[in-house]
Amino acid sequence: MTQPILITGGAGYIGSHTAVTLMEAGHRVVLVDNLCNSSARVLDRLRRLCGDAFEFVQADVRDGAALDALFEHQTIASVIHFAGLKAVGESVAQPLRYFDHNVGGTISLLQAMERAGVRRLVFSSSATVYGDPASVPIPETAPLTATNPYGRTKLVCEDLLRELTHADARWQVAILRYFNPVGAHAS
Repeated sequence: MTQPILITGGAGYIGSHTAVTLMEAGHRVVLVDNLCNSSARVLDRLRRLCGDAFEFVQADVRDGAALDALFEHQTIASVIHFAGLKAVGESVAQPLRYFDHNVGGTISLLQAMERAGVRRLVFSSSATVYGDPASVPIPETAPLTATNPYGRTKLVCEDLLRELTHADARWQVAILRYFNPVGAHAS
């Protein structure tokens, strides 16, 4: 059996849809979520759709000890990192909370991955890293800037990942920048 893929924020909208797609393709997944931005009801729905092809761990990615325990319990192949706060307006009112969750959580996760020897990551960024673009459609090569704390946290994480892969070639990182992911599962 293949090693599972860890999905942080796995009970959230994008995380749960990704989990279904991976499980339908035959992968095992481990979902980590603190449920501050999602609901445990999603897990029941995932079980109805996919059976027991996943494990759920209720933990915060800022909790290094919980992540270490998870990596000791599971031999993880790679990580897809969706965990974080996501509301632009809320980030303006609560910038410290956003930097703590999004940047602090990413650093904590990367440190735990490093300790476990897992260096394959897909990072969920955002098109907000383009700020107010000069043209539309926005080419991937457009200048990066942020106009709000949420976008800034995503840009800081992207910068961190670029520095990490530059410093250590063992890391394999993909960064996804999407706009407004919407839609429902066919069920």
